[in-house]
Amino acid sequence: MSDRPSISVILATTDPWPDLATCLAVLEPQVSALNGELIVGDAHGAGLDPQHVAESRCLTWIRLPGASVFELRARAAELARGEIIAATEDHCVVAPDWCVEILRGFALHPKALGLAGPVLNGSRRHLIDWANYLHTFGGLLPPYDWEQRERCPPNANVAYRRSVFPAGSLSPGWMELELNPRLFRRGHFAFHESMAVTHVQSHGFWNTLRTHFDNGRSTTGLHPIRLSRRQLPWNVYRGTLRALGGRDRHDPEIRTSMPLLFLLSCCHALGETVGILAGPGRSPARLR
Repeated sequence: MSDRPSISVILATTDPWPDLATCLAVLEPQVSALNGELIVGDAHGAGLDPQHVAESRCLTWIRLPGASVFELRARAAELARGEIIAATEDHCVVAPDWCVEILRGFALHPKALGLAGPVLNGSRRHLIDWANYLHTFGGLLPPYDWEQRERCPPNANVAYRRSVFPAGSLSPGWMELELNPRLFRRGHFAFHESMAVTHVQSHGFWNTLRTHFDNGRSTTGLHPIRLSRRQLPWNVYRGTLRALGGRDRHDPEIRTSMPLLFLLSCCHALGETVGILAGPGRSPARLR
């Protein structure tokens, strides 16, 4: 269609306004400048300011009270009209040229179906925050390790060509748990160093443990798999270290976080096991 925007950016939020304001302050002007569209799925119901939405040139607001971030992203992706569909998270701050770099990245990698970039740590005061970041995003620390096959790109910093999306509705978790791993396994993701985001998230100690349990339970509950040795805590931990590409021997933040990384691996493995045996439960709705 000739009237497709060059880029659609999708976001999910579960908290009330102005929690999303910091993210939008950097992201929205970029989308607007490219005549793109920004689609926000809101599980709270008051995640955006109605006046702000009314005045925006590019913002679409989807309110689904109580929905999980997986469902919010699926519904937003269904509405996206762009030739390129990009995703980040409401607690991430994108680089000032993030949208332009996504379009440039696809031009540089014409055969790529997906694009991923660095995710930097914006919560550095507490060791548990470092562990939280490294457990999920350690594989995206620059410089990127092209050899690591342990962690596919998460939806904090990804973009896709429209062609990877099927027509019709998307099941919650399809993007995160089916599409991303498939593109990653088949070598269809390209890594573009210049499309960076900063991940800013601090749950506190106990809530971080629960978050990784919920993450693990959502992973296997929404995308059923067999129970296997993969769910053993030390296997999860070894995979986390391999994703770091050997930097655990050199970076002091990683070395000092290793005991907490193992603890988070235990929580994640327990969550995966519960997800296989009992389904996702309320875990997807608790994730941010």
